[in-house]
Amino acid sequence: MIGFIGLGVMGAGMARNIAASGLNLAVTTSSPEKAETFRALGAEICATPADLAARCQIIVSCVPDAAALRGVFAGETGLAAHGWDNGLLIDCSTIAPFEAQEMAQKLAVIGGRFIDAPVSGGAKGAADGTLTIMCGGSEDDVAEAQPVFQAMGKNIHHVGPLGAGQAVKACNQLMVAVNMMGVCEAVSMARAAGVDPKVMREVLSTGTANSRVLEANALRYLEGKLDGGFRAELMRKDLGIANSVGAHFNITQPATDLAHQLMVATCNAGFAKRDSAALGLLYDLLNGRNEDANQ
Repeated sequence: MIGFIGLGVMGAGMARNIAASGLNLAVTTSSPEKAETFRALGAEICATPADLAARCQIIVSCVPDAAALRGVFAGETGLAAHGWDNGLLIDCSTIAPFEAQEMAQKLAVIGGRFIDAPVSGGAKGAADGTLTIMCGGSEDDVAEAQPVFQAMGKNIHHVGPLGAGQAVKACNQLMVAVNMMGVCEAVSMARAAGVDPKVMREVLSTGTANSRVLEANALRYLEGKLDGGFRAELMRKDLGIANSVGAHFNITQPATDLAHQLMVATCNAGFAKRDSAALGLLYDLLNGRNEDANQ
């Protein structure tokens, strides 16, 4: 029996794929609608994380941040409320490497084990089971988790010890955000020069400037399809993590700093709940295109 905690935009798709793979699934959720949806898929519904641990040797968590993950552990109904002898938590949240190590220590107290396994691929990758998964932890634990990983993703990488998965995810997020900065500036330049930015995007998609950000994020921004997806407030949080990792190791990272500040500004401009490609709307505001911010 595989347990799952965190049935949000990403987690729901991941949990569905676990059930579809033939593995027995149990979930815990405060949403009656989500509980009913997963009951219809054959999943067992548990009232609390503690109840889930009593039923499952392996649990996957996918929650928004470290505070939410600490909430999963805390209290009489939390995952750490009782012993969990040799249980394995696969955490697919995006948190800092040192926070992953902190959670692993909490779990060890009750006999459990921990893998940090953040993912990349967005809601579509979660729904399609094509996520890239970056795993930090022991070789034995990662090997034990392989059937679950294979149900959720297509590119599964063991990148090092505990915390290494989160370090690689921080690298991923800073590269995505910096790429989005370049895309948004290119759109602004094309418009200023009288070029249709959709035409610019199509042309550059055939050359060395192409990227998934240009293909997907830029298209969402240009078409005004910014509801749902990976929220700007989550990218703000992730870039804060990337900054904290750099600060810990005393490395210079001006691109990360700027990307973080621009994402903070995007959220402060009222776009926190919209897709992170709403960074383009911030550029619109900065360039006097206020009408585009109301898309």
